[in-house]
Amino acid sequence: MATTPKRPLFDRNSQYGWYDYGNFEKHPGNIWFVGSCITGCADAFGWGMNPDSPFATLDYAVGQCVNSQGDVIYCLPGHVETVAAAAGLTLDVIGITIIGVGQGVYQPTVALTAALSDVLVNAASITVEGIHFMAGIADVVAAIDVDATDFTLRNCRFTGDGTFNAIIWIQDGAAATSDRITVEDCVFADNAANNTHAINFAGTGTQHIVRRNQFIGHWSTGAIFGAGAIIAANISDNYIYQIHASVDSGINLAAATTGVCMNNRVNTGNASANQITAIGLGKCQNYGGIIGDSNGLLEPIAT
Repeated sequence: MATTPKRPLFDRNSQYGWYDYGNFEKHPGNIWFVGSCITGCADAFGWGMNPDSPFATLDYAVGQCVNSQGDVIYCLPGHVETVAAAAGLTLDVIGITIIGVGQGVYQPTVALTAALSDVLVNAASITVEGIHFMAGIADVVAAIDVDATDFTLRNCRFTGDGTFNAIIWIQDGAAATSDRITVEDCVFADNAANNTHAINFAGTGTQHIVRRNQFIGHWSTGAIFGAGAIIAANISDNYIYQIHASVDSGINLAAATTGVCMNNRVNTGNASANQITAIGLGKCQNYGGIIGDSNGLLEPIAT
């Protein structure tokens, strides 16, 4: 007897008796909604299951998720999540996805309002998309601290305004506690003088990917920096405008780092030809230049 196959668009009966429809590939688990901007939002039982009555905070929504079933949290346009202390937002449920809905001023925002404010990533296989991370005070020490494997940031913004800033926006953990970090299609804009890195790979993780991002700002040791010996990295198709007047580094990775570094474009404020320092990586079609030059040069210079 023939049977009807399951399609990606499926229906399920909610506890209130009405049906909703979703793509099983994208929503294998529960779906939650967060919106501080919605009148009547509440961190309470019975809320969060539809966009008309969302949870008030992302932190509470994370706590409603279940490990390893692929729960998805949608942050609604205009949502603001204030992170006012160390570990003020902890992502500690395996396999969740957080998706911001909205663009420009309506893009959901995570505002870091204390120097030690940070977002901790303490569970594996978490993805965050479409969120605006914003410094709300001077010298946030490290905005996102990744201590788990397979963390992905996609299509997010990271901004300071010269007065408010993050010294480091994203940093990994030691050894293999944070393998396979992916940062892609993101924009970093932070020109405060005290900044050190946009992305800091201090540990010895494997298979990190940093691709198709834009970095515009002031970083004393490089926009993409790695003191640890990273294995099988992919640093590709990034555009970096490093405005530090005496530091020439846009990409600066340890000599023992392996992988590929390709198709990056780096402009810096210093005249020396070290816009990209990545001795151990395979390099191809990277260009470096000095701010104000009309054209960049192959970096390293072809021989």
